[in-house]
Amino acid sequence: MTIVRDGVDKWACFHCPGGCGETIKLSLSKNHRPRWTAISDWLKRPTISPSVRQTNDCRCHFWIRQGRIEWCRDSGSHSQ
Repeated sequence: MTIVRDGVDKWACFHCPGGCGETIKLSLSKNHRPRWTAISDWLKRPTISPSVRQTNDCRCHFWIRQGRIEWCRDSGSHSQ
């Protein structure tokens, strides 16, 4: 995961774990909606909140917690 900064955190960018190949860009800006928060622990493992839902054909829905993908039950077939 890459955090894009310009004095403040702006974007969290990473490849979709569902296998569709898309780059996911989540807004971290407090001035935009929707927005996410991204933090890293002392091992630099990212946690993203809230969950991430792909609306493309991939249809995956997941959490990123301490660098691990946790799939939601309603996630698409690519993530099972």
